[in-house]
Amino acid sequence: MTWRPSANILRPVREPAGQGCYPKSHPELVWPPSALNGGGDYSIDLDALLAPGEFISSFRFDGGASAQQAWTNLFGTIATAWLQWTMPGLQTVTVCALTSLGASLQVEAKICVSTRPSLFPASAPPAPGAQFPVVTDNTMDAWLKALPTEPDTGAGGWFNNAGIPTRIGDPA
Repeated sequence: MTWRPSANILRPVREPAGQGCYPKSHPELVWPPSALNGGGDYSIDLDALLAPGEFISSFRFDGGASAQQAWTNLFGTIATAWLQWTMPGLQTVTVCALTSLGASLQVEAKICVSTRPSLFPASAPPAPGAQFPVVTDNTMDAWLKALPTEPDTGAGGWFNNAGIPTRIGDPA
């Protein structure tokens, strides 16, 4: 599967230190609002926080009790999780990453979840790169043996034509 996140991507920036020892405050990272039981893929692009040649070796999303996580995936410098929102209000998701140079990065993103439930509760799609069940020889043999050997000319459909699966009628 060649799916890649294209929406809900936040890009934190590394800001130079301000006066004294304290770094300048970072702007808040906020995803677009969602409804209760709504969900989707949410991403953080960590590229601006990485040194030249550095890459993400592992990462984790933590939405606490406010989100159910279906899957995570890494697309280069973009860490993505599929989340369904289980609590209304302003929610915070923490994303931690370990880099190839041993640095530990932590980013917090916020989202406002409406108290009104989603009209269509979200259900997670298969994870990118997920392996779909393979149709084996045994599965095909069992299916072919289960087909009728005489065509049903009235209803159409599949039948076993001397060991060759054959379809008659309009497939629509």
